[in-house]
Amino acid sequence: MASRSRPLWYPAIAITASPWIRQEVEKVEQQAGCDIDVTDSLPDSRRNARRRPMIIIGADLVGRVRKPLYCGGIVVVATLAPDDRRAIDHATRINAPHIVALPHGRQWLAEKLLQIMDSR
Repeated sequence: MASRSRPLWYPAIAITASPWIRQEVEKVEQQAGCDIDVTDSLPDSRRNARRRPMIIIGADLVGRVRKPLYCGGIVVVATLAPDDRRAIDHATRINAPHIVALPHGRQWLAEKLLQIMDSR
């Protein structure tokens, strides 16, 4: 009987229901040259979270995060729109070390993702 081995790590994951944030994450994925899983489900994002180099949470869903997420790094992505100002409060509450405004922070996010993956 062959045993199924689990991968040592999984790709980064983006949690968002926003089509615009999904498009921006796709651009980050292309820029970084790596895969990013995308989901709009917080329970899906928790599966294998510790084995992910990064969890990217959209401003549209960060307010729904109630329990801490443990992974290589957490980044909250938002726009510069006034509606996303609450994302800063939610990011602080969940101890997310980074908040990035897209599209301006796309290059930084791609570089940070590569940096985290290289350190694994």
